[in-house]
Amino acid sequence: MVTVAKSFEAPIKLVFPQDLLEKGLEADNFAMLGLGDIVIPGIFIALLLRFDISLKKNTHTYFYTSFATYIFGLGLTIFIMHIFKHAQPTLLYLVPACIGFPVLVALAKGEVTEMFSYEESNPKDPAAMTEFKEGTEASASKGLEKKEK
Repeated sequence: MVTVAKSFEAPIKLVFPQDLLEKGLEADNFAMLGLGDIVIPGIFIALLLRFDISLKKNTHTYFYTSFATYIFGLGLTIFIMHIFKHAQPTLLYLVPACIGFPVLVALAKGEVTEMFSYEESNPKDPAAMTEFKEGTEASASKGLEKKEK
């Protein structure tokens, strides 16, 4: 995996120097973070924010928990990488952290069933479609008013 990532020149990885403090701008030991290590957990964290909003409690407990554990997982990856002096798969540490801690919070708050049964609103739902159409018509009429002026 490391060999493929090093040889592939495309915008799918972030490369940053590991020895920046020791060698300054002449650093030559680089670490990589794949774009998938950012995007996939980011989608999950965004979904937890939407779940927080759907609970209508004006708290973002699950979002903040998962965001903090994402940072913890990255830190743990860097720590393990420095101890073993070998590349580490970041998702190995991010997935249990990002999924485990929000589930533990849901267990503590008694919202596990709500979490696992959460669904986005269905666009085929007549009430959701009515709200969508009204919002679209209102924004379209505002756009026409601005063009006419």
